[in-house]
Amino acid sequence: MDENNISVEEVMKITHKSREFIINAIQQGCFPGSVAVSNKRRNVHIPRKAFEDYMNKFSRSPSEQLIIALLNSLNEKSALEKRTHNIAHKL
Repeated sequence: MDENNISVEEVMKITHKSREFIINAIQQGCFPGSVAVSNKRRNVHIPRKAFEDYMNKFSRSPSEQLIIALLNSLNEKSALEKRTHNIAHKL
């Protein structure tokens, strides 16, 4: 493969998916690339840049805002459970 394209084998190693899965995803338009079918043989073309953009889109780390929101939610839930527990003991 040239430097502008990535092979199915490389994609398989990176994604831990089978050849069939990758080719089907491309054919269904769920994955960057194109497939040409001739005489029941599927030839796949995966642009490296499109693949890298796709992978970066789905493997981002959570933002600081998301982490803070999750911690606040957990703290609120913990405080509510503590109040409920205290009320139950008073009854």
